[in-house]
Amino acid sequence: MISYGITSRVAQRAIDLARAQGLRVGKFRLITAWPFPEAHIRKLAQHAKAFVVPELNLGQMVREVERCAGGKAKTVPVAHAGGGVHRPEDILRAIVEASR
Repeated sequence: MISYGITSRVAQRAIDLARAQGLRVGKFRLITAWPFPEAHIRKLAQHAKAFVVPELNLGQMVREVERCAGGKAKTVPVAHAGGGVHRPEDILRAIVEASR
């Protein structure tokens, strides 16, 4: 899971739900978006099966994660635009999808 801002709180709830189902889920919480942690994402991509990227827009950060992963790990966007935050269940669905 790669998240930032308020989305990180909802993402943590989804991570807790996924772990309760026996899924292995790690978390990388960005404190700032820029400079983007390209080297760290590349390193993580060597070991991660996938990255789930929830964000409160239509997918600007997920493109950067996908670029840095360089095809070594699947990248699953969880875009959400308009008025509120994600539901943990929506992020959990993406985690389950990514784990397949």
